[in-house]
Amino acid sequence: MKIGFSVASPEVNTPQLPAQQGDLDANLDVLSALGYDGVELSVRLPAELDIAAIEKAVTSRNLEIASIHTAAIGFQDKLWLCHPDEATRSEALARLISAIDVAAYFSVDVLVGSFRGKLGDGGDEARGWMYDAFRRGADCAAKHGNRVLFEPQASFSVDFGFTAQDGAAFVEELDSPGFGVMLDTYHMNIEDASLARSIFECRDHLHYLQISDSNRMYPGGGHIDYGEIINALQSIGFEGYLSLQIVREPSYAKAAELGIMHLRSLIGA
Repeated sequence: MKIGFSVASPEVNTPQLPAQQGDLDANLDVLSALGYDGVELSVRLPAELDIAAIEKAVTSRNLEIASIHTAAIGFQDKLWLCHPDEATRSEALARLISAIDVAAYFSVDVLVGSFRGKLGDGGDEARGWMYDAFRRGADCAAKHGNRVLFEPQASFSVDFGFTAQDGAAFVEELDSPGFGVMLDTYHMNIEDASLARSIFECRDHLHYLQISDSNRMYPGGGHIDYGEIINALQSIGFEGYLSLQIVREPSYAKAAELGIMHLRSLIGA
């Protein structure tokens, strides 16, 4: 298993996003010095990114891109894949396709959590919008050889796809090689009866984990049993990323340090 940390590309600036924002070079310096393997890059305008510059900044520090994250598109620009306004849906889908292109360049997956939007009172029509967006994204990703990963989230954040089992069922319904599941321990702690059981039951579709403790702090800063999680992941042969997406307290550098220390002590590497 590899350990990553969520950082934002330079155009992202929103307090709603639990990723380290600001000076990308300085943020990467911290993670490199602490021995992180990679970075989960949260993007807002994927088509406008200087990919070559980002690649150089990351690889020169012995890091890699772990995934492309999309929540900032919704938080900052109010664009959602499921939305009653057709123009909003269309622009959101265009951003998703651009994010898939960026992810394909780095041979990684695209993460979609809150960016999916909400069904609201739209009923079957809204569910059709949701399904269509993920189908089109998954088809695009499949052509590139990567995936769109669906993130189940707590009911205070979304109104569709709450548990790991919900996520697995949606992936099986869509049935595309370009579609899979990612899990977030913060949301799992709220919605899932057993984190270990959820990991086991998602094993055929699980490709990525976001990590934060019960209080959104670094792993070890709350009450989630990460030993149980690591054991469950090892039992299914998971070799993907554990990516910290946390509140950066007492500071970004200290939270990143405490988080990787806790996970490394459990992984044994």
